[in-house]
Formats: sequence, C-alpha cells, structure tokens
Amino acid sequence: MGSPILVATGVLSSVAGLDTHLSGFHGFLVHLLVSALIGTSYGLLFRNEASSLGLGVMWGWLFGLIWWYIGPMTLLPLLLTGECDWRASAASALLPSLTGHLIFGATTALIFLLLERRYTRSLFLDPRAAAREFRRIRPVGTPAPALWLFALGLGVLLPILLG
Repeated sequence: MGSPILVATGVLSSVAGLDTHLSGFHGFLVHLLVSALIGTSYGLLFRNEASSLGLGVMWGWLFGLIWWYIGPMTLLPLLLTGECDWRASAASALLPSLTGHLIFGATTALIFLLLERRYTRSLFLDPRAAAREFRRIRPVGTPAPALWLFALGLGVLLPILLG
C-alpha cells in the first residue's frame, strides 16, 4: 500500500533505511516480502480478536503502532548506529512513518478479518466445527477495546514522556 509513495519519493531504493541501493524492482520485492512477513504476524497474534470491522481496525492500529516502535524506532536505529533512539525529537521526525504504519495495520486487519470470516463461514457447515468456532470468537463487551485504547494512548505519550 505504501510502495507507490516509496517509489514516488525515491526511498524504495534504500529499503528499510539500510542504504542497500537495490534497484527499484528488487527493493519493491524486498519491501513486499517484509510486509508479507509482518502481515503474517498479525494473523498469528490477533486471530479471533475482532468481532466487527471497527474492532478489526482498532486492533490493526495497535498492530501498526507496535511495528512502528519495533521498526523505525528500535530496530532501524540499532542496525544503523547500534543505539536505540526514543527521544521526543526522533519520534516527532518519524510521525509520517507512524501514519504509514497505522494505515498498514488497519489495512492488514481489514483484509485478515474478511479472510477470517470467509474461512469461518466454511467451518459453520459442520455443527461440531461451528460450536468450536463460536467458543473461540471473543464476545462483544470484553475489556479488549480498552486494552487497545490504553496501548495506543501510551504509544503516543511514551516518546513525549521519555523525551
């Protein structure tokens, strides 16, 4: 989703900020591979969490925020300089990247939710499988939305408080 923006700004040739000088096509393939692996981790971590599209988007935002901290806030500075930089100035410089990560997380969550619903519908053909799936689905009214709200709020405030 963000690849056209990366191509237009010329950032794709230095994939992940590591200045690999890959050609546009190879950089695009590496970007897609990394995105697919990260998207797979969403399915592993958040399966059966969202009971609606709105909750799916919220879980996706939390996922994008987590990867913003893991990627450009933590791993990238560690790979480039050997030090983790969580100052407010570094976080404010990476705010456009946060927007991209939140969009990626929400898009990943929506696509995963649609695929998960399609798969679950096929399981409902067998009554025993349907009963098992109904037990796995998180009921509405659990504290899960409060968890993502807390995590998103803390994620925005943490760089400010540590800076």
